[in-house]
Amino acid sequence: MVTLHVDGKAVSWADAEQLFAAAAPTQSVEFRNAAGRVIAVSAPVEDPDWVKEITPEETARRRAGPFFTFEEIQKQWGAE
Repeated sequence: MVTLHVDGKAVSWADAEQLFAAAAPTQSVEFRNAAGRVIAVSAPVEDPDWVKEITPEETARRRAGPFFTFEEIQKQWGAE
């Protein structure tokens, strides 16, 4: 049997999905066997800087263009 531990405390499998979704981004979640030995750990991972820089404003700026067709790019590169 495997038990689920959130922040070192055992939780029921009935509550597992909701607790895992809530806890995983900020706390470690452990899966333990019947003897209480940790068999797996899900630890939170901080987003890298490039992910943090994706703001709604930056997304809007990039969606505004400019966009080029494949043919326009070929022409710019001199490959005709």
